[in-house]
Amino acid sequence: MKLTFWGTRGSIPVPGPDTVRYGGNTTCLELELAEGQKVIVDAGSGIRPLGRALCRAAPEGELFLLVTHLHWDHILGFLFFEPAFKPGWRIQVAGWPLALKGLRNIFDSRRSDGHFPVMWDDLPGRVEAAAGLEAPRFRLGQTEVSTVPLNHPQGGVGFRFQEGDTALVFITDNELGADSPRSFQDYVRFCRGAQVLIHDTQYLPQESAGRRGWGHSDWGQALELARRAEVPRLVLFHHDPARTDQEMDLLLAEARRAAGREVVVDAAQEGMVIEL
Repeated sequence: MKLTFWGTRGSIPVPGPDTVRYGGNTTCLELELAEGQKVIVDAGSGIRPLGRALCRAAPEGELFLLVTHLHWDHILGFLFFEPAFKPGWRIQVAGWPLALKGLRNIFDSRRSDGHFPVMWDDLPGRVEAAAGLEAPRFRLGQTEVSTVPLNHPQGGVGFRFQEGDTALVFITDNELGADSPRSFQDYVRFCRGAQVLIHDTQYLPQESAGRRGWGHSDWGQALELARRAEVPRLVLFHHDPARTDQEMDLLLAEARRAAGREVVVDAAQEGMVIEL
């Protein structure tokens, strides 16, 4: 598996001089599986540059889009996803059960009060539901994909990608806490044995108490999850839109001190690649 980060930010895109290194685009990851299938996770604003890169590399193709949930920062980039506007591309949508309906709704230009000017039915690309890719478990060639419900307002799903003994877990927009409906131990079981855990760490530990029920975690909670699940590498993700590069440096340094030698801790950056 080869994973590339195209969007690492949460809530809203924040391009500018203060977010150059960690990135200002919202959630989007590109995963190339063992048999060459292209899988995109979420369609935040990071999917726009990804789409341009895909179309520069090939005039047509097939890919899978797995959507964690339908909050705006995870789908807004699909409006400008170049393969959807190219007749030679096929995009199969799965993940959150209402993913395809949610994407269709943002193209609803029949309203007179201003909406996106392109109609869904006029998209030249072929965008459709992926047959047979339903939760909680499905296969993409040799890769087994498992899902887990998220503790997040209006719900969502996280993903585990398993190829043989190698596994990568991606869980964003998820609140790890005692008051959450899904227990901490549920996530420990889901993550156990993975080589890499990418988890929502939008908050600092001192911020979490005042933001209960908002559906996000802090780096301390994610580190504890990695420890208890015996995952050797943790990647901090879904960075707060107000967090500058300098503040992210401090956050990462503090998380690394707390982790010691037990867990390798990184913070996701646009363009960062992980190969397993």
